[in-house]
Amino acid sequence: MGLLTPVIKGVLTDGGFANAVLAQQMFGGHGYIAEHGMEQFVRDARIAQIYEGANGIQALDLVGRKLGKDGGRAIMAFFNEVQAYLKERVNNDAMNVYLKPLGVSLAHLQEATMWFMQNAMTKPDNAGAGSYDYMHLFGLVALGYMWCRIAEAVIAKGGNGSAREMTAKLVTARFFVERMLPETATRLARIKVGAGSTMELPDDAF
Repeated sequence: MGLLTPVIKGVLTDGGFANAVLAQQMFGGHGYIAEHGMEQFVRDARIAQIYEGANGIQALDLVGRKLGKDGGRAIMAFFNEVQAYLKERVNNDAMNVYLKPLGVSLAHLQEATMWFMQNAMTKPDNAGAGSYDYMHLFGLVALGYMWCRIAEAVIAKGGNGSAREMTAKLVTARFFVERMLPETATRLARIKVGAGSTMELPDDAF
């Protein structure tokens, strides 16, 4: 819980605001209209990102404090849980469309974690510069894992329940792993460039 707390706080509130903005845009195609009240939802969602010091602080807490605590025991427990889940379902053809993208993104998270271990101890700026991307990379993997579990539950239900609802769950899960989960590659690439372009400008350049 300690490891995941900053991920939950940061990723979900960032996502909540982004989705409120997207919902606002849905009502703007023929000149902005206000009767649906979406602009107030956008304002309300924005405050959640700064309640505890802004989400950059959540990211710094994750990488700077939570990741290495107790020798990295918590992050290793997370890796082991997701890896075990994937391994146990390796021959489940119905789940492959969900499991394969999760496996790729989990590898990205593991690579990013190892990169911090190798490059942030002697240069803490690397951890700071990559922390926000790491938080969102972690969040994507965690959400991908949850969507796999949801899809598995729907498939196990078979013909029980509403076919329309079942289809919607599976399509949404597939949308997430196909359209959102690949973002982990971009997050990893940003982390691995290090802090150079973030920190090299002198103070008087600002």
